[in-house]
Amino acid sequence: MDMTRALPTESQWDLLDEYGLNACFDAAWIDTEDVEEIAARFRADPSSGIPCDLETAYRLADDYGQDTLVWIGTHSPGWSVAITLGGAFTVRDEVSAGGRLIITYWHMAELGEIDDEGMVYYQDGEFMGTVGVEGFREYVHDLDAFADFQGEVENYLILAGRVTGRFLDRAWFAVPRVLYRIPKGAWPRIPH
Repeated sequence: MDMTRALPTESQWDLLDEYGLNACFDAAWIDTEDVEEIAARFRADPSSGIPCDLETAYRLADDYGQDTLVWIGTHSPGWSVAITLGGAFTVRDEVSAGGRLIITYWHMAELGEIDDEGMVYYQDGEFMGTVGVEGFREYVHDLDAFADFQGEVENYLILAGRVTGRFLDRAWFAVPRVLYRIPKGAWPRIPH
C-alpha cells in the first residue's frame, strides 16, 4: 500500500486523549523490531523489562520516581515504537549508530507546546534534521502547513504513520509492549 497520501481512520489526537497520552507525548519510532536492541540503545536496564499493557505501564510508572520509563514494542513490519511514560526521554546522535533510523517527536498538549524542531530524525549516528524535508518530502505534500496546535499534532502523527506504515489505532493501544527503566544518569548532561 502506498502510504504517501494515506490517512488514519480515527483522529490521532483523539486516540492520544482517550488513552491518556496527550498531556505529554514523547515518542520515538525506530526501524527495527528488536525491542532488546532498542532498550540497549536507549541505555535502559536490560533486567528491568516488564511485558505489560498500557494500563499496567501507567500504574508502574508511578513507582519509579526519578528514572525514565519507556514502553517499547513492535509498531509495524520493520518498525518499533518507544513511548516515555515517566521522566525525560534522551535521544542523542549515537542512538542511531550502525545504520538505524530513529524518528522522534514530543508535545505537551496541556501547555500547547511542540518540540521546537517538530519531528526530527537521526540516521547512522547523525542528526539529520526535521522530518518533512529531503527523504520524507513525499509524505507531507497534502498536510495543512497552517494548522492550529491540535491540527499540527495530528499532522505529525499522520506523518509518522505514513513513514512507518501504520497509524495509531485501538488495536495498537491494546498490544502489550515491554516497559523498561532508564536509570537516572544513564545519559550524562552535555556541558555547554
